[in-house]
Amino acid sequence: MSATPHRTTPLAYDVSGTGVPVVFLHGLTFDRRTWQPIVESLGGTVRSVAIDLPAHGESGGTPAPLEVVVEQIHDLLASLSVGPPVVVGHSMSAGLAFMYALEHPTAGAVAVDSGTEIRPFAELLQRLEPALRGPGFAAAWPQFEASLGFEHLPEPTRTLVLDTHVVQQDVVVGYWETAMQADPEELQAWVDAQMLRFEVPCLAVFGRPVTDGERERFERLPDFQLEEWTCDGHFVHLVDPARFAARLAAFVEYCAAAT
Repeated sequence: MSATPHRTTPLAYDVSGTGVPVVFLHGLTFDRRTWQPIVESLGGTVRSVAIDLPAHGESGGTPAPLEVVVEQIHDLLASLSVGPPVVVGHSMSAGLAFMYALEHPTAGAVAVDSGTEIRPFAELLQRLEPALRGPGFAAAWPQFEASLGFEHLPEPTRTLVLDTHVVQQDVVVGYWETAMQADPEELQAWVDAQMLRFEVPCLAVFGRPVTDGERERFERLPDFQLEEWTCDGHFVHLVDPARFAARLAAFVEYCAAAT
């Protein structure tokens, strides 16, 4: 996993509130608006920074390796004079949250319905790679769409999330490029090795039971908290935004006390 040269892409963002900085990163094919219910539930008690990833929402650019996106996020936060944040990532962006915490001063990391057991997902992508790269994309995508669990979301949150949902083949394939090209075993070994460097508190919130592999990897972390809200689905944080915001606020307070 070699480093990729840093390329700067302007990232769209919203900032609100005061206090401990909390950075919100959305999942693939969505944008920063998905975090609105959480930011509103927090009521300005933290300094929320919600960011559109490259090629999403109002951000420009094209898909980039996650290590490049991490540097773009860091550049933005530096321009805003944001101190060590708690970084919250949903789905694909849980990886971004972990990578940011490994490379830059960070108070804590939150993974929403995603862990560090990457091998099964990489194997799935590689089985589907010909379809994902070609005209079969439209037929292959629904199996990913079905796993998102929109039916768990109450209104008006469901409409908000669907309004942000833009599926573009080049963007999806671009962000999945590494997982489709790397040997799944070697990719997993690289992720596992990186996580041995992890030092800050971590909170993981899942809308399903975690797998044995996910649990075992999380338990390697030095300071780890787990929530399994098993009937809430992939958008576990948005089924009951007040519940998630309260859990997040408690974690932010824990991280602030730990620094």
